[in-house]
Amino acid sequence: MKALSIPAFVAVAALVSGCAGMDTSKMTYSSQLQVNTPQKAQDCYDAAVLLGADAARTKDIAKKVLVAVDATVETEQEKSIKAQRNRHIGVLVGSGGEELFINWNAMTPEQTYVTVATKTGFVGGAGQKAWSCQVVDEMVKMVK
Repeated sequence: MKALSIPAFVAVAALVSGCAGMDTSKMTYSSQLQVNTPQKAQDCYDAAVLLGADAARTKDIAKKVLVAVDATVETEQEKSIKAQRNRHIGVLVGSGGEELFINWNAMTPEQTYVTVATKTGFVGGAGQKAWSCQVVDEMVKMVK
């Protein structure tokens, strides 16, 4: 049996690893949620929070947090923002390029349910990470 060459092994490993994360959150609203207490998936590709702010303020906070995590807004709608982290070239692997999907829905005039999903790409995947937990944590800090 012939062993794989190093370039072939790297190519196979890249194909097997594929993309991680998601572009739609699996988190769901519950009336049992406490305001400004984040819900987080173990891998941090998915997170949510019932934010103590109205929808307009939530949108402003989301945009500020995206700037803080070095992301650029790609599309912006009434109840959602899609952004991508800026790419950086490291010693071995590039970092950045993760897509962040922030969606919100006003539950009351003073409370908005926010979900954040991170999707990492095929290229540079080894240098990418999940940002959803950090985004909801920063949103909670900014609302206080």
